[in-house]
Amino acid sequence: MLENKSTTGSSLLAGTCTAVTVGTFDGVHRGHLGILEELLDVAQQQNLKSVVITFDPHTRHVLQPNQGVKLLTSPEAKVRLMTELGINYVVVLKFDRALSQLSPERFVEDYLISRYGMRALVIGYDHAFGKERVGEEKVLRELSSVFNYSLIQVPPVLLDGKPVSSSWVRSAIEEGDMGQAAKLLGRYYSFTGRVVPGAGRGKRLGHPTANLEPVFEDKQLFPEGVYAATVDLDGKLMPGALHHGPRPTFDELAPTLELNIYDFSGDLYDRSLEVSIIERIRPIMRFKSAGEMIKRMDRDDREVKKVFERIKMPALILSRAV
Repeated sequence: MLENKSTTGSSLLAGTCTAVTVGTFDGVHRGHLGILEELLDVAQQQNLKSVVITFDPHTRHVLQPNQGVKLLTSPEAKVRLMTELGINYVVVLKFDRALSQLSPERFVEDYLISRYGMRALVIGYDHAFGKERVGEEKVLRELSSVFNYSLIQVPPVLLDGKPVSSSWVRSAIEEGDMGQAAKLLGRYYSFTGRVVPGAGRGKRLGHPTANLEPVFEDKQLFPEGVYAATVDLDGKLMPGALHHGPRPTFDELAPTLELNIYDFSGDLYDRSLEVSIIERIRPIMRFKSAGEMIKRMDRDDREVKKVFERIKMPALILSRAV
């Protein structure tokens, strides 16, 4: 039986022998999956518990605060995705300047060995940690003989000959290439939004929408436009059209997220909905009249439905991610 627990302390792991990997793991994409699958294999082979050590806030938010990096997954989503893979423990360490200044030797001894009982360390091909990121493979290999752990380095996961990375996923999303983002992630990109009151205009126009407010402020959003999307309603995937952006036809410039869920009627106010983005249909447009906009929305619905016919909606497998 898997524990599937998240902890910020050491008491849960007292006396436990573990296989460990360390990283930010933003997005839990296919590149990360290569490391996590190796971690699970090593843990099974050596009769160890699998442990992922990750950080909150994201390391770049502390070390490069002016860059304003948006994230692919919230801390809660990372924990959920990893435990769904079968990881025994996900440890979320508070990342601050003091932690960033620890030497690799001190981090290995004080955290990985003393707190978390590490007997095997799994790292990626470009892994480095500790002060000034000097904890590279060579240093960790030398420390393995001092602290008696095995070190396993995992080669990169390649797509089109290029290593899959969080920055590549982020670039694909920024460009609105949701198909490429899905290939890199191994699932469709998604966000969680809470349903909030709106103007009610969609219903009057024959296209009722749920107005969404993202629950994770640092989430990487996608370009403004109209998208084919799915929503998880009580475990059932429902197709729909998602509008992201302003309503220039009505001189409303503040961007909104509005989801028209097909073949659904009911009260969703104050519920949190998991929305997966499948494909961009078109950019935001200004229309001369409400009638012209309705015609275009009807056309959007037809285009969205063609997308779901092409990808065979019942076969969609979507992992949740905030």
